[in-house]
Amino acid sequence: MKHLFLFTMLCTYLFAFQCMAQNQTNLPTSMYGIGELSTSDGGRYTAMGQTGIALNRIGFLNTQNPAAITRMDTACFTFDVGATASYARYHFLSENSANFTGNPNRFVIGFRTMPRWYTLIGMTPYSNVGYLISTQEVIVGDPDNYLYSYFEGSGGLYKAFFTNAVQLTSRLSIGGSVGIIMGKTTQSETQESATVEHESKKRAFYADLGLHYSWGHSTGRKWEIGWTFSPSIGIRQDNNLGYSNSSTNETIDESERCHPQYQPMHIAAGIATQTEYWTLTADYHYIDWSRNVSKDSQYRYENQHKLSFGTLYTTEPRKPRSIELMGGASFSNSYISLRGGKMYYAEINAGASFPMNDSFLSIGIGWRRQLNSRSNLMQESRLNIHLNLTFGEKLWKAKLK
Repeated sequence: MKHLFLFTMLCTYLFAFQCMAQNQTNLPTSMYGIGELSTSDGGRYTAMGQTGIALNRIGFLNTQNPAAITRMDTACFTFDVGATASYARYHFLSENSANFTGNPNRFVIGFRTMPRWYTLIGMTPYSNVGYLISTQEVIVGDPDNYLYSYFEGSGGLYKAFFTNAVQLTSRLSIGGSVGIIMGKTTQSETQESATVEHESKKRAFYADLGLHYSWGHSTGRKWEIGWTFSPSIGIRQDNNLGYSNSSTNETIDESERCHPQYQPMHIAAGIATQTEYWTLTADYHYIDWSRNVSKDSQYRYENQHKLSFGTLYTTEPRKPRSIELMGGASFSNSYISLRGGKMYYAEINAGASFPMNDSFLSIGIGWRRQLNSRSNLMQESRLNIHLNLTFGEKLWKAKLK
């Protein structure tokens, strides 16, 4: 039985590994940089405004802070799988369009390795590229005819990681994650019968450090704080240029010079307070893109700031498992500045987590609105629906001492 379980776990993991490579965005600005950064890896508590740096809770596999996983069930493997669906509307000058996407976006396994030592293995999206843009321009000297161009992109990067945390004391935990970021993006431009395609395979080492500290009384108000740090590391690229022209039968397929790209340095801190019924939390993220230099004069990199707030209400706190109601909000800026114009994002979230035997089913809804510094930048409004299932597979008849 144990071997069958491990085999099933491996097959599921490989399936999730393939699913992560699928397109999860239709945002036109994902054509710049390394794509649209993923923000939907909050798991069971996604509806709390994507907060989690200071949350160390039973039944929560925290992928935002590697130190905040030391309250897992000690007698089972805990699985956490998630999916997201998005409906987005875009507005640019007098043009409007809409898109729908949906994909698995999270697969995590957690367990206790030894007393005071906890482990996570998992995979989440890192960035996504997905767009289809068509333009038309009047041909010089022939105002009755137009030149049509089509820009298309797909693919993205995903993160596979291995996390370990140690509970030093009943209040203090430290942890770290290592892993890889990898994937492939394809971007093409078509004019009349000619198509130019850029394909880039990317991979990089990934590292993350975390700390979590809690204090307070078990029957009164409790406090938690968390901190994480990820260094900036170079991204290795294998780029290829393809050209084809159906009218002349001309084709080109050759390696393309790589423009250096780096993972940004990421620093985050969070605080949470909890009473019998309520949990309140707030996170701040600083993401430093200064090592990246744009190769296109149309855009440049901007350092990011993100502030998030979340709340959770436990309906029956004296029961081992209870329905939990969640809400949250966040505000951030884009790491891409287009032609000197800046883009901002405001988002609100709501959701609930329902106990189902030894599992939790969580549903979250988020509404994100893009706020731009100039009216001639593309506007986006997006509705996100998150579905997450957390369940355990018992391996021992009793908890480890």
